[in-house]
Amino acid sequence: MSKIRLFIVTNDPERALGETLGCATTNAPEWCRVVSDPVEILRLPSGSKCIGAWFGRDGSAQESAWRERRLVGGIVFLTDEDWQGLSAWIAKRKGGAEFTAPEPSAMPPPAAATRPNLVQQFT
Repeated sequence: MSKIRLFIVTNDPERALGETLGCATTNAPEWCRVVSDPVEILRLPSGSKCIGAWFGRDGSAQESAWRERRLVGGIVFLTDEDWQGLSAWIAKRKGGAEFTAPEPSAMPPPAAATRPNLVQQFT
């Protein structure tokens, strides 16, 4: 089993995986873990890279736990390089083609359109 490199914190695991990685819970990558139990959210280890994906009305127990966990500190949000790598993984998975990144000098600034379609709140 590979090391968990990304945690998706959510109140709807199936929808969160579909909208972030384009997969179902049955075929999620080994390096990603979806966390929807409030106790597990509170126990996320410091240094964890996380995406918060919330659906429905505000105020779920999961979202409250997420806010409380973030107050403790140590949660790492994705950098532009992380988003580019995630986008490349999604493109490769969907199209089967090898992803070739452009030379850094030719790379345009990251745009919101190049990131996966996420429902993410940092409140």
